[in-house]
Amino acid sequence: MLKIALISGTYSLSSRVNGLIEWIQTELESDAHLTIIHVHQLSAEALITAKVNDPTVATANRLIDESDGVIVVTPTFKASFSGILKTYLDLLPKHALEGKTVLPLAVGGSPAHLLMLKYALGPVLSELGAHSFIKDVYLLDTQIQHVAPHHFSLDTDARERLTRAIKALQRTVRQAKIAQTL
Repeated sequence: MLKIALISGTYSLSSRVNGLIEWIQTELESDAHLTIIHVHQLSAEALITAKVNDPTVATANRLIDESDGVIVVTPTFKASFSGILKTYLDLLPKHALEGKTVLPLAVGGSPAHLLMLKYALGPVLSELGAHSFIKDVYLLDTQIQHVAPHHFSLDTDARERLTRAIKALQRTVRQAKIAQTL
């Protein structure tokens, strides 16, 4: 079974970003072991003071290390990814994403910020060793609707683009695992 780690850079479990995460959980449940790291649930003191040896940070880093692929999900703020996500990414070891397939995803209020994935988040992920990227997906927050507290619905376009990205992630991770055994 594939091991996928998902890093959530949102500040709240009621965020529309969690609608995206909820959908990913359902999509992957039969084919992969998905571990979700909600950065806002890690020790705030450890994040702010860069305590890499804090148990919450160390556990999150271990989950990334043990994964075959990584999904990074963030809201868009001021044409960039969330500060809490950057704070956590700064605590990952230098080559933490080396050899891993990475899928960057973002939710924003305007299509004007979609290049944030390529020009803001992409370079940081590359600096952490990521070289195998699945084409990123940027969704508008209007494509994710609250249907009940902590439950969401994605529109057809969002589901189709995410399905393609998740299938590409699964395919690429499987191919990488096969290549490692040869």
